[in-house]
Amino acid sequence: LEKHMYKNIVVGYDGTERAMTAVEQAADLATALGSRLHLVTAVKNDEIHRVGESTDERFLSCTEIATDNLARVASKFNHLDFRASAAVGAPAKVLVDEAERVDADLILVGNKHVQGVSRVLGSVAEDVAQKAQCAVLVAKTA
Repeated sequence: LEKHMYKNIVVGYDGTERAMTAVEQAADLATALGSRLHLVTAVKNDEIHRVGESTDERFLSCTEIATDNLARVASKFNHLDFRASAAVGAPAKVLVDEAERVDADLILVGNKHVQGVSRVLGSVAEDVAQKAQCAVLVAKTA
């Protein structure tokens, strides 16, 4: 692959081991190509949660909690040009919207093991592949 062919790569993270595998693959690709990596998490809603005890007690939205989790993941890849964000919505829509927002050249999405002969890809991978305006790489994560 030509360097800078993929300047902006978007990858989703949902806290699972499979998602971490996809992030690691995206990070390897971004490192090899000198790309910026955009890590995104989809949250179902933006409810407020109480976090911590007594003097450490804080109230955080789901988006803020997800952003904190992304920051921890990002710290493992501090050699990269890295952006992280969380948004409310279905995972496929959040990935496609983020890709459009940052003018991504590539979305890397993990395959999820789905039972049944009729499903070749997981539903998120399938939705992203159908709706994305850029290239989609389906990583083997399961």
